[in-house]
Amino acid sequence: MATMRTMVWTLALVLAVGGCHKVDQAGAPASAPVAEGGRERGADGFVGQTNAEGSFLAYSHDATIRVDAAQIGARVDAVREACMQRRFGDCTVLGESQQAGDHPSGNLRVRAVPEAIQPLVALAAEGGELAARSTSAEDLADAVRDNGLRRSRLEKQHARLLEYLDRDDLAADALVSLSGQLAQIEAELQYAEQEAAMQQRRIRTNLLTLNFRTDGVTLETSEIGDALHEAVDILDASTAVLITIAVALLPFAVAGWILFLVVRGLWRRRKARSERRVTSNE
Repeated sequence: MATMRTMVWTLALVLAVGGCHKVDQAGAPASAPVAEGGRERGADGFVGQTNAEGSFLAYSHDATIRVDAAQIGARVDAVREACMQRRFGDCTVLGESQQAGDHPSGNLRVRAVPEAIQPLVALAAEGGELAARSTSAEDLADAVRDNGLRRSRLEKQHARLLEYLDRDDLAADALVSLSGQLAQIEAELQYAEQEAAMQQRRIRTNLLTLNFRTDGVTLETSEIGDALHEAVDILDASTAVLITIAVALLPFAVAGWILFLVVRGLWRRRKARSERRVTSNE
């Protein structure tokens, strides 16, 4: 009887522990970060996108930052250094440009993990304003599938050629031909593997393009200024066309003027003769 009671209590204890374990697995800890819809949302609303399971989307973000002209270089340098030092996660600088003069501007393109997108944008906008932002995605599902099928086919061909090359009765010319085919397949397989790596990188990370523009509206940056610049360009083009036409017509004008002088001289001479005849008759 005591043994039966011990077995019952042991079974109840096991069930209780198992139930507690299931509850722990079902509940999420309070400190665990929860992604909403595959997004890493920042305080300013800018979103770094992550792919859900089974998705193959390559996300791109564009942000326009409006800052003082004197701060463009400092903002570009700060974001570039943060990316190169991987302060917010894996990040690679893809391109950078700056322009001075009447229309100062800056541009920085980086590829980073989704959780680094918002901090990088916030760093870029320090002392300025996030004027515009946009997000787009390219579905790479078909490209990933096609490349996977290509790799599978090439791997099978590669294995089959290796089996042929291991045969002892292989002729010399056949050996040369198979070796050339093997080298070609290995090159195509290497390219397919590089393509797969690039696709996975685009899927795991986000492309971020930061455009830095000057704040405020001046004569050079306003629509009126643009219209004035366009008017000057149109006037310059029109003047150039008129000069070209004038140069082209100049020989004809000279020839016409000479012809006019000749005709007028002949007319005057004929008129003078007529007047002399009238005088002589009188």
